[in-house]
Amino acid sequence: MSQEPRTAGLGQGLPPTDIHAVSVSLPKWQDTVGWATKDPQVLAHLTTGYPRFYIHPLVQRLATLLLQLLLQDEAAASSIEHVYGQESRATATAVLFPHATLGVCCRDYLRRVVSDTSIKDAVLAFQVNFAGEVQNIHSGVVTSTADAFQRLCVVVFPHHLFEEAKAFWQHTGFGMTSRHALYWLEQAPCLPGAGTSSHPDTKLPLGDAKQAVTNIRDQISGLLSSETRKMTPEDVFLYPSGMSAIAHSASALQESYRCSSGAFRIAVFGFLYVDTFKVLSKVKQIECVLYGHASPADMDQLERNLQDGMEIHALYTEFPGNPLLGSLDLRRLYKLSQTFNFHVVVDDTVGTAVNLDLVPFCDMICTSLTKMFSGACNVMGGSLTICPGSKSKSVLHDTLTRQYTDTYFPLDLLVMAQNSKDFVERVHVANQNAEAIAAKLRNHPVVDTVFYSKGSATQHLYDGYRRRRRQTGKTGEDAQAQAGYGYLLSIRFVKDSAAIAFHDALDVAKGPSLGTNFTLCCPYTLLAHASELEWAAKFGVVEHLVRLSVGIEKRDELEEAVDRALEAAAKAAGAEMVALGEESKPGLAVA
Repeated sequence: MSQEPRTAGLGQGLPPTDIHAVSVSLPKWQDTVGWATKDPQVLAHLTTGYPRFYIHPLVQRLATLLLQLLLQDEAAASSIEHVYGQESRATATAVLFPHATLGVCCRDYLRRVVSDTSIKDAVLAFQVNFAGEVQNIHSGVVTSTADAFQRLCVVVFPHHLFEEAKAFWQHTGFGMTSRHALYWLEQAPCLPGAGTSSHPDTKLPLGDAKQAVTNIRDQISGLLSSETRKMTPEDVFLYPSGMSAIAHSASALQESYRCSSGAFRIAVFGFLYVDTFKVLSKVKQIECVLYGHASPADMDQLERNLQDGMEIHALYTEFPGNPLLGSLDLRRLYKLSQTFNFHVVVDDTVGTAVNLDLVPFCDMICTSLTKMFSGACNVMGGSLTICPGSKSKSVLHDTLTRQYTDTYFPLDLLVMAQNSKDFVERVHVANQNAEAIAAKLRNHPVVDTVFYSKGSATQHLYDGYRRRRRQTGKTGEDAQAQAGYGYLLSIRFVKDSAAIAFHDALDVAKGPSLGTNFTLCCPYTLLAHASELEWAAKFGVVEHLVRLSVGIEKRDELEEAVDRALEAAAKAAGAEMVALGEESKPGLAVA
């Protein structure tokens, strides 16, 4: 097990030594405010970012070169200039996708969100291969002109649509990875400076990648299995990101219900991760009914709505929820799905299959492998697993297989396979660290609430799904104690100033993402909901919420760092109370 240094400067990658880092350092609270408000001074420092939020510089560079290549290709240039005119170089921009089917989805999305016909016509998709051969993609079908990862899709559009294109990239997770871009920049003969060697090594380790796929699928199916229910690797589908897995789960469900009467409708149960909701409602344009608290009252309301005739085709939820770590009555939910004929899709990224056995109570499980499964914070990935008890298992499997396009770049796969080898061991260490940190935080007067599965109002629900495995060599003793309460927790302080002071004083990495081997802290609501703070607060996700993804460092070092940060928080809160003429909360230190 390993973890990177705890801190980094503003805008550096996390980890700072890896050009493929999937997080970025925002060490101060105000840095996150600047990121959320697009402060030019903060943005100027960013050398990278979370790959769905920030298009990697390698990918940006490749997109620029390929747009130039298109403008030099007679047929492509003619198509572009037909709608852009002679100023196409100044007004057109591009984003890249690893396959034509994904690029066409982006093209169609951009055409859908604009009303001006002339602008619709200005959104184009081209396939380009290593040799620089170009095809204008008029549909999702193109002829294969190179090996799978030596051709990609360039979506060209007017520059003013960039934010919409970036939103599609973010919500779907369909975009090109930095390793894939670097491969092109170094090896594609059609690019200046690439493949200059007389014998460039353009061969990818496809055989090793295929074995990596087998190993990862075996590992995931094994983790999801129990003594009474065995999962098969064939029911595990791998994708280049967790959001891609969720997007494809929705596509499969839409396809399976295509012949049903009425509009396809989904219930969203709980305050789900922002991009899950956005990919379903905005990109897929699915009607979504929100039950944002995932409370018993929400469950009662859902049941009443179903009994009153509301038809839903699927329900998406997280177990436990992020960022408030609440758990729900999944058994009751699954019984409702069987009675009223809808599918249950669960995101178990935060809980992990190491801690939880959710398979008997859902139809599909989606997981972001980018998080604790990798841990190293330097590669993306996602999985979608069909549960054996699903009433539509064969239909879902056939649909997913038919829709499946392998876009997981081989070099990313190799890194994921290597990173995940000690996944189980790392989860156990992070469980124990997080439990200790949660207990320490709860005992401090400057802390109002700690949101953590253990000790929460819904712990009894979480406990109902904690995994039980027999310990090797211990006859008759089960290993429920090994299944912990996860690595993620969130903190609400008695004063907003205390939250800011705690965050800034905590000597750990700060930035987006979670499930990293190193402890990672962030002002979650500002990262995910900066434009909708009042709406998020209605569900308990307040502006000054601090989220802590606890890593695998030595526990005493983590506790010392938390103690120092709590001292800073107490001073800030105490000073504010004195300034306001208030009495301190009992036990609150005032410097």
